[in-house]
Amino acid sequence: MGARMSAVVDLRQHRDVSGRRPSGPLAVVPPALARYVAHVESLLAGAADEEALAARVAGALGELACERDLLAPEQRIGDAETYTRHLLYADPEGRFSVLALVWMPGQGTPVHGHTAWGAVAVHEGRPTVALYEYEPGYGALPRQELQCVPGEVSWVRAGIQYPHRICNTSDRPAITLHTYGRDLSRNPTGINILV
Repeated sequence: MGARMSAVVDLRQHRDVSGRRPSGPLAVVPPALARYVAHVESLLAGAADEEALAARVAGALGELACERDLLAPEQRIGDAETYTRHLLYADPEGRFSVLALVWMPGQGTPVHGHTAWGAVAVHEGRPTVALYEYEPGYGALPRQELQCVPGEVSWVRAGIQYPHRICNTSDRPAITLHTYGRDLSRNPTGINILV
């Protein structure tokens, strides 16, 4: 399945990708997101390795996921056909991006890995995460399926060796927050490696 992309907000420039000044709720950056971005920047400055960095970012993302007023109404909108990506922040130096993904009932990803480290937290709903083991010559073999709840976090290393799938098997919309270690403002699907 594909995904739709919404407007991009850069905390430093307060504009979307097209260069237009946002109006309405996008013009005001939530303080919780600003604090989170500053924290991720400090983690990047002291990062020893990818695994430790992703785990620390996931911990901070879990706290952000508990902020009920984090998203503007337009960042909570899903699409009947496919899950929707709302880019909340793209680091001007290209080091990381923060997104909110809206999943309507029945929507999900194919099995995939990532081109960069990532952290995921459930903001609302109860999405299912299926974990796989990658076996060369065989592909992705099912390993475990988890029903997630708000505030729950996980993280991944870069590579096809860590395949997974996210799906909303519930009858209500779900929203997940994602932070990836690369710029996704121009190519939001470039983070995924399909298995």
